Amino acid sequence: MDSRIRPPRLASYLLQCYSERAQVDDLQGDIEELFYADVKLYGRFRAGFRYWCRVVSLVFSYTLVKRKKDAAFHHFSYTQFTPGMFKNYFKTAIRNLSKNKFFATLNVFGLAVGMSLSLLFVAMVVFVFQFDNFHPNRTRIYRVITHVQDRNENPSFASAPIGTAQLLTNNVSGVEKVVRVQGSLAHNVGVGDAKIPVRGYFVDAAYLSVFNFPLLQGNAMTALTKPNTMVITEAAAAKIFGTKDPMGQLAFIEPFGEVMITGVAKNVPKNSHMKFEALMSIETLTSHHGPSFTDDEKHWNTFTDSYTYLLLSHNAMPTGIERFLNDIAKEKYKTNDYKASFELQRLDKIVPGDALSNPIGDGWSYESMILNGMFPLIILLAACTNYVSLSISQSLKRMKEIGVRKVMGGQKHQIFTQFIVESTMIMLLALVLSYFLFEIVRDEALAIAGETDLVDLNPTLGTFVGFILFALFVGVVSGVVPALHFSKIVPVTALKGKALQTGKWTRMPIRKLVIMTQFILSLGFIMAVVIVIQQYRYSVNYDLGFEQNNILNVDLQQADPQVVKNEFGKLSFVETISMSSHALGAGSVPEVFVHAVGKTDSLAASTMSIDEGFMSTMGLTMIRGRNFSSDSIDNSRMIIINEVFARSISANPDDLKEYDAIGQVIMLPDKREVRVAGIVKDFHYASLNDRVGNFFFEYAPKDFVYANVHLAPTDALHAFSEMEDIWKSIGKETKFKSAYLSDQIRDTYGFYFVLVKIWGFMGMLAITVACLGLLGTVVFTVRNRVKEVSIRKVMGASSESLVYMLSKDFVILIIIASVITIPTVTYLMRKLLLTAQYYNVPIGAVEALVSLAIMLALGMTTILSQTWKAANTNPVDNLRVE
Repeated sequence: MDSRIRPPRLASYLLQCYSERAQVDDLQGDIEELFYADVKLYGRFRAGFRYWCRVVSLVFSYTLVKRKKDAAFHHFSYTQFTPGMFKNYFKTAIRNLSKNKFFATLNVFGLAVGMSLSLLFVAMVVFVFQFDNFHPNRTRIYRVITHVQDRNENPSFASAPIGTAQLLTNNVSGVEKVVRVQGSLAHNVGVGDAKIPVRGYFVDAAYLSVFNFPLLQGNAMTALTKPNTMVITEAAAAKIFGTKDPMGQLAFIEPFGEVMITGVAKNVPKNSHMKFEALMSIETLTSHHGPSFTDDEKHWNTFTDSYTYLLLSHNAMPTGIERFLNDIAKEKYKTNDYKASFELQRLDKIVPGDALSNPIGDGWSYESMILNGMFPLIILLAACTNYVSLSISQSLKRMKEIGVRKVMGGQKHQIFTQFIVESTMIMLLALVLSYFLFEIVRDEALAIAGETDLVDLNPTLGTFVGFILFALFVGVVSGVVPALHFSKIVPVTALKGKALQTGKWTRMPIRKLVIMTQFILSLGFIMAVVIVIQQYRYSVNYDLGFEQNNILNVDLQQADPQVVKNEFGKLSFVETISMSSHALGAGSVPEVFVHAVGKTDSLAASTMSIDEGFMSTMGLTMIRGRNFSSDSIDNSRMIIINEVFARSISANPDDLKEYDAIGQVIMLPDKREVRVAGIVKDFHYASLNDRVGNFFFEYAPKDFVYANVHLAPTDALHAFSEMEDIWKSIGKETKFKSAYLSDQIRDTYGFYFVLVKIWGFMGMLAITVACLGLLGTVVFTVRNRVKEVSIRKVMGASSESLVYMLSKDFVILIIIASVITIPTVTYLMRKLLLTAQYYNVPIGAVEALVSLAIMLALGMTTILSQTWKAANTNPVDNLRVE
């Protein structure tokens, strides 16, 4: 046979690699003999294929697995896990941590800071996954949700047409009870002269038997069977009736008249997706609206008015009910330009669940939870990379320990377990410290996010279990990289002291990447906060085109506008007073479609209702035409438009004087025709988020919500006191409510404050973690180069040159991080933040320089705190042993 014919080399090499230290010479010899026999029978190529097949077969064979296992264990080693072995792991871990107190403390504190935000998220996750768990029948209760297919967004609604409830009642097997819920109960409850606002739902009588909202007083089966009956919570009972027994009491609710209190329920838990203060019988709506409330055609085409809940029998399948509903839907919507289908959503899948339009209450979708978890994860990853970097950096000190343990029979998995135990111990110590930080920031974090009434983060047994499991998981994951690094060290190399020279940065690019990434994150948060602060200052100081100072908006609360105007007008410190339907420049105003007679297309225009005194009170400038008049009967048939609107209906938009829009006929959405009486100079009627567009004022006293009081500069407390006294006689027993227009406008941009607090808090954590990581790396680098520094100093090097030598690599990393971060953050902020506000301040060099100065100050302080100390140390102390 030709001597050049040999088995495939790659297959033989792979078999040797996979076998590791196992003896496979006999097995390899057997398949090579078979190869040469196959060459004679089938030829070289087919023999090679059959050789490959035998190699693959050996790889998956029990014989080779057993040989590898036997070869992996030293004959002196004892590999079975016992309590004594774990005790030894803990002793060794404690001994190693005590020998390296500085790095152990640095790791614990860094991980604690990184975990503090993660504990908030873990507590939130534990809370969210307990939503609606207090309902015994939660696995049998379903909600009907609606999927609409149109040509645009194809929305999905948490609500469903009321016709679904009417159809399923007594028409489908497997449905025990059907509950209709209307979410429109938001009325003032009148008891005596007091009017107290309450929120809740109109519900079927079966609501209290399907859901577990126990009554402290009343009968759950009969409390809501009749019209004009209502169940209130403990808190609502105390708010409305005080210490008086509410049962059987009558309260007045507009427009339903007198309503009887037939039950008092326990306060609704925070982990309920339905939150209410009152439940009113849905028969109240039926009685009030008459046949129109149950009109079949109307209530199959309205998706947002009601919610339908079902209690299914124990063996009922929701898929059959879904098919029944969707068959009906095909018939109901066959002539519409949109289609709809229905799905049953189990109660315990609502929160957390998919994000749906028109939710019945505040809840948590999977998307919002992922978004909330991103920032804690980023901060925690930064802290964990610090731990990994510092652990591997100390490999030289532990090389001989690992080498001796391996020579004495220590196996890979035992070395691996030792480092996992050390990592877990550090993480549990960090958990204790991070829990104290969690207690400090918990309430403030909820207040910043505006979730105080929605989320309960008070620790429970489940929360503590979640914390411990989370810490153990993070400890294991963080310890994997160091454990793999140390467990793979060859004993001979370790005993010779040859290890990765961690002091040489060029051989550890991963550590450069870790530090640079942390400073990119830190600088990003700092720059984002600086940009948001600049944007907020720009917004609140922007010239909106009208008077803001000393304008007090008084909430009319259904008081007579003319009486309010007359009474407040008598006060000496009131300069002018007017009425309006909205607070000018604070938030949004309604947008309607109007039609200019003689024009082809309709126009979208924003509008608000004012009286004749509004122009002078707000300091608005009329360009042409006239204002509303107090003695004119034509006010309701005229409007005042802004310049943009005038240009939209003008034949010559560039010159309003040449073409006068005065007298143009405009058709409003209610089919009324009105004439343009005047043109007002453009101003910002809404927030700066929107561009100034078509706008008009109309005169509709029924829509007045605010009295706009222009106050003279005076003692504010005295003014408020007098106005409150007058309000007691004209306010129908309602509490005096007012706010300065400047404060309302400032509150419009309150989300900037929220961003500053959130991003500032994140930035503080990121900076702390980054500086701790930098400090640990600098300390370790300085310690490794202490003799080099001493020799250089003896040879005449100055302290400044030594500081430069030790610091330059770190400074370069901060500069590189800045070069990457500044353009990236600038681009992202322009795309994500500035595009949300039409009128904004451009991001310039100031924001970048301020952010960079803060970052350099923190980074250089951290670096110089160690390098300057090392450069000024007496070299004799370090060279004495030489």
